[in-house]
Amino acid sequence: EKPCNCPVLGIIRLDYDYPPQVGDIDHPGSFAFPVEYRAVPGLTFEMCQLGKMTPEVEQNFITAIKFLESEGVVAITGDCGFMLHFQDLASRHTSKPVFMSSC
Repeated sequence: EKPCNCPVLGIIRLDYDYPPQVGDIDHPGSFAFPVEYRAVPGLTFEMCQLGKMTPEVEQNFITAIKFLESEGVVAITGDCGFMLHFQDLASRHTSKPVFMSSC
């Protein structure tokens, strides 16, 4: 069987490890197309909720965005709705469409 020649969605992840179930954004089986994940070291739910990162985590976030772009993703989203606070930051560091929240 030939690998899918489909567009790939990039997903920024919190620095949190849990066993996602099908239907969760963090489970690749939730999509009918390929996805590429990149966790941001140090990025917590609380940081996203407050909309504030430390300088180190902000650099890690930028690095993750650039990594996904280098992997050839066609768009970038996040696994936490509160990442909407970082929409502008993400958009400044990629030429790909960014939608950090579905809100």
